[in-house]
Amino acid sequence: MKNEIHTFLHCAKCLSEKPPNISARNWSLVEVGLTSKGIQIWCRRHEANIVHIDFNDGKKVYPK
Repeated sequence: MKNEIHTFLHCAKCLSEKPPNISARNWSLVEVGLTSKGIQIWCRRHEANIVHIDFNDGKKVYPK
């Protein structure tokens, strides 16, 4: 298996605070996991939701 991600998701607050000499990948502090509805990406630095995708109906996307 290989990484096929073509668009990365980051916390907007983290991006605005990121030092210029550090990449978004290295600055990122995220957790990704399964929820009762689907999958969630969580910012550990800001204790905030980045995105929550609901797989129960296959349509709803909950942006931050």
